[in-house]
Amino acid sequence: MKLKILAISLLCCVSLFSSAADIPIKEGMPFSKARKALIENGWKPNPSYSGEFGVENVIQRQGFNEIESCTEGVRFCSFNYIKNGDCLGVGTVGEEVKDMKIYSWNFKCPEKD
Repeated sequence: MKLKILAISLLCCVSLFSSAADIPIKEGMPFSKARKALIENGWKPNPSYSGEFGVENVIQRQGFNEIESCTEGVRFCSFNYIKNGDCLGVGTVGEEVKDMKIYSWNFKCPEKD
């Protein structure tokens, strides 16, 4: 029984690290460059914003349908991607898409309404 639990635990760790290993982005990287690298590595935009107003709508109309949300003031935005059933959330900072830089990422799926 202990061997079975250990094997399952190791498989979970390997799965997490294999997902993390094919993330071609780093902190401070320009968002446009990171987005291109993600798409080239098989990550697909995962739309999650369905509103009609706000900064998110403006960014979505610019062709970034993976936008989830943005803050007011200092602009932090969240974008979502999916690959082989794995989710990737990417956080950016910057006022305009052309100026956005990567500041974080995680492997959480967007919440469904």
